[in-house]
Amino acid sequence: MFGTRELSGAQTAGVILAIGFVIGLAGDACHVETGTTAYDWEDVPSIWNSAIWFPVLVSVAVLSAAWAGERFAGKPARSRDRADAVTGIAAVLALYALTAVVRDQPDTVSVILIGALAVVIWSWWDPSPGALAVASAAAVLGPLAEIAIVEIDASHYSESADSLGGVAPWLTGLYFAAGAVGSRIWGAIARDGR
Repeated sequence: MFGTRELSGAQTAGVILAIGFVIGLAGDACHVETGTTAYDWEDVPSIWNSAIWFPVLVSVAVLSAAWAGERFAGKPARSRDRADAVTGIAAVLALYALTAVVRDQPDTVSVILIGALAVVIWSWWDPSPGALAVASAAAVLGPLAEIAIVEIDASHYSESADSLGGVAPWLTGLYFAAGAVGSRIWGAIARDGR
């Protein structure tokens, strides 16, 4: 990806912002294509299937998790390198796509499936208390942010996926997994696991 050279803080932040933007854009495309979500503000520019502001918000959230993990999450349970980061990112993106598939399933089924897979991702990626803290914060803050977005009528979830304050209850698992991977991605990208 970048050889083995260490990246500066600005370079690392730029790479993480780009990763978050692409994940937000691709994952959201799955949601829009399946009717899981739709955007309600008409005069907002779009990119692919998203209102332009959505992948920007996701990229800032991913960078925030990475920054918090790097500064406050303590020692990781295992070191991760850039190749691991690609796998972790792919796992979160696959979970994001899966949430579009389960949108019409009963809440019990979709929440258990997405939540269990999110725990598997955290356990594989970094089962440390610090990563757990960042993942748990993301599992709360992410859905709250989306509830606020729905409340201001910027977007909405389908009727089959809106039982948590107007958003899907499986969002907690998706944000948990994203927060877990995000919590340790700074070191993996910046130092290639060193």
